[in-house]
Amino acid sequence: MSFAVFASEEVLSPDEIYKAHNEISQLKQALEREAVFGEGRLPKEVVDYKERRHNLLYYQLSLTARTLPIYDFIGRPAYRPSHELSDSQVSREVDRLLLLLAHNGIEIAISDPHSNADDRKLYSFLTDLVFKREVKDIRLPGISYSIDYNYYCPDYTHSCIFVADELLTGLFEHDYERLESCLSPHFYINNNPLEDLYQHVIVKFDTYRAYLGKYLLVGWTIEGIDLNENQRKGTVHLALHYGREKNRKPLFTNKGKLVCYGNENNWWFIHQIDLPGLKLE
Repeated sequence: MSFAVFASEEVLSPDEIYKAHNEISQLKQALEREAVFGEGRLPKEVVDYKERRHNLLYYQLSLTARTLPIYDFIGRPAYRPSHELSDSQVSREVDRLLLLLAHNGIEIAISDPHSNADDRKLYSFLTDLVFKREVKDIRLPGISYSIDYNYYCPDYTHSCIFVADELLTGLFEHDYERLESCLSPHFYINNNPLEDLYQHVIVKFDTYRAYLGKYLLVGWTIEGIDLNENQRKGTVHLALHYGREKNRKPLFTNKGKLVCYGNENNWWFIHQIDLPGLKLE
């Protein structure tokens, strides 16, 4: 049997401490799920039955459980207004509050394109919005609440950068594996979702690679993003660098652009691609 070894907290940064605790929390949830439902050691139909009973118990408790703000649910921790804290203090406070929330079963999802979200914005998000959200005062193994930072605090610029990166990184991967996973959430060309779009897009991508012949897209630069926040529209202007091998100096550069739109849930989609040899709209 092998064990994960963590260094003492004195040699870890706050971010590393949070990530370590997050890994421990995930392991704990997996163990709780095994303990509560028997996952991994009982037949699937038994696990499904135990989970349904667990969900029924939660529903029955929820009928009479009081509702309270998350701030009360996690024990009313002390905190100071953002403007009273230095940048380093804000970072430490964000880590402290994220750990406290996780310990009480409140998961804050901070995924792409905000995985490196500004700590001061995160601090305000936690204290001004998350603390005021209400939850049922129920604590059961395997039950947690999830709040997605991206939904409440969209960053349109980084959303456009993220979908551009997904496209350009995946164009030359074997069998478009990266693009296959991101086509569904990030492409919506000519108002056609994945089912009608996939083969059409793949044919265009194949044509683009044939057009380039032995050249590869070895790098790109985002030269600017024209944003219309009212329309949730972003036009990403690109400089595309081509060469024979990755990680080598490019041999020539072309210009291109992508047009992205965000929907009411702040998910962003590519509606138009205009690169030399590749046009989709």
